[in-house]
Amino acid sequence: MRSLRALGKRSTERSRRDTQTFLLDTNVLVAAMKNPARETETLRLLIRIIENQRIRLVADELLLEEMLRYAEILKSPTAATIIAAILGKTTLVKVSENYRAICKAYVKTPDKADILHAAACLQTSAVLITNDRHFKKIGNEGIVKVWSITEAIMNTTTSKNPF
Repeated sequence: MRSLRALGKRSTERSRRDTQTFLLDTNVLVAAMKNPARETETLRLLIRIIENQRIRLVADELLLEEMLRYAEILKSPTAATIIAAILGKTTLVKVSENYRAICKAYVKTPDKADILHAAACLQTSAVLITNDRHFKKIGNEGIVKVWSITEAIMNTTTSKNPF
């Protein structure tokens, strides 16, 4: 008879395989919230991500600060609700220096936050959802999986990947 510990470990491993991890760059929030009265595909993407229990969100400390800043700037009840739900679902990642060093070689921008976002994705195997061109090289090299907002919408609504 297998031990409960072994069964629990196998179950945990299986549930990790069934879970998709994402890091949402702030431009995704801005695209969804710039006109909260309109129900855009990007807003529907955020709602699907929030509601789906098989989706896990991660963020580094600078990204969390950016999200809170945008919640204040956008000043809409819809934006506040969506951002609060995203923050409630998000796990803070303390990014190790070695991941930052790897990403610094591929993300050429004066904004250290972008390097930190890529490093958080590398450390957690998260897909980075962004329309920021600074991440093109690191995505093309296969270091970090990067989806544009359009790719995220398409990849999360297909029948073979119903996230």
